[in-house]
Amino acid sequence: MKINFLIFDVYGMGGTVRTVLNVTNYLARTGYDVEIISVFRHRQKAFFNIDPRIKVTVLHDVVNRDKNQKGLRNKVSNFLMNRKSRLIHSDDEAYHFFSLLTDIKMFNYIKTIQEGIIVSTRPSFNIFTAKYANKGVKIIGQEHLNFSIYPPRMKKSLLKNYIHLDFLATLTDEDTDDYKKLLKKGKVKVEKLTNSIPALQGVTSNVDSKVIIAAGRLVEQKGFDLLIESFSIVNQIHPDWQLKIFGSGRDKQKLEDLITEKKLYNHVFLMGPTQNIEIELANSSIYALSSRFEGFGMVIIEAMQCGVPVVSFDCPKGPSEIISHNVDGLLIENGNTEKLANGMIELIENKEKRRAFSVKAMKNVKRYEIENIGQLWEKLIDGIFSENEEHKLRISETTKTF
Repeated sequence: MKINFLIFDVYGMGGTVRTVLNVTNYLARTGYDVEIISVFRHRQKAFFNIDPRIKVTVLHDVVNRDKNQKGLRNKVSNFLMNRKSRLIHSDDEAYHFFSLLTDIKMFNYIKTIQEGIIVSTRPSFNIFTAKYANKGVKIIGQEHLNFSIYPPRMKKSLLKNYIHLDFLATLTDEDTDDYKKLLKKGKVKVEKLTNSIPALQGVTSNVDSKVIIAAGRLVEQKGFDLLIESFSIVNQIHPDWQLKIFGSGRDKQKLEDLITEKKLYNHVFLMGPTQNIEIELANSSIYALSSRFEGFGMVIIEAMQCGVPVVSFDCPKGPSEIISHNVDGLLIENGNTEKLANGMIELIENKEKRRAFSVKAMKNVKRYEIENIGQLWEKLIDGIFSENEEHKLRISETTKTF
């Protein structure tokens, strides 16, 4: 039986892509039949490595599509592309990428899957598969954010449709408890299944460099504006330290303007995206997480794996499940930029504490390595397959009695 992962764009560079590929590469390596259904393709070459044993199906290839091609089919496609999506929830942050054309492509392809498993990787996809997947298919919805952050209409739609999933995979204990209570009237089984990291390949940090690092999409959620505000305090006391922020996104110009306003242009650098975040982490001494909210905090475990102590807002939800405060990192009152600055200053001025945190952090996050999380995926998948075979056997035996 095949395991199908439905994802926005597997060629991209976001955290969801990284975590999905950690799992799918592991499953392909251990002998499972895996297909990735990528609704979009916005890059010619995938940003992260995809195991060649995985079948990748692209539904809407933005890169290779010839927009100027003539003919009735292309005219129809262009017409549909200019019509808003009806099957993707309008509160999806990427809603503007979808259209009536992608609706048709998604619906038609999902209907070709008659059995096996579909793993859907964002709320609007969870809703979509719950509504339109064939009855013989088992659906695992992945929930990467906590319920409280969604707008009212999205919350209503999640409650209405998540009860029809077979499984909902959550990232934290709090989310697991919340969703179990919210969805107790449905058939869905809610299970914690955290994100994973590959086994460490590169070098670890010696915490000697005068560099603070952060990474993520340049959007409001990640709070890089708050981080720059905090670092302006750090800079007054330790002007020899730098802040490097890796990633891309729509708020780049706003952040550049803030850097200019704070006169930090020689101290804070927007580095753009990188395929080698481990190398950059190894060349830094502190990781700062300033998110307003997080589903989990993948970058936290990546930093800790590389021996980089983390100073993080104690935002909902995720950081407090990963970091042990004052043992392997620091948890700071959410949104308090002055206290975030004080946390960074504390580690800047105490190298021995940085080293102690580094050693304990590397031990802490071994539980998130793919060899451990992958086994949980295998257990879930094998359980579904076993249930399916038992169901077929019962049907067969019932048929014989007639």
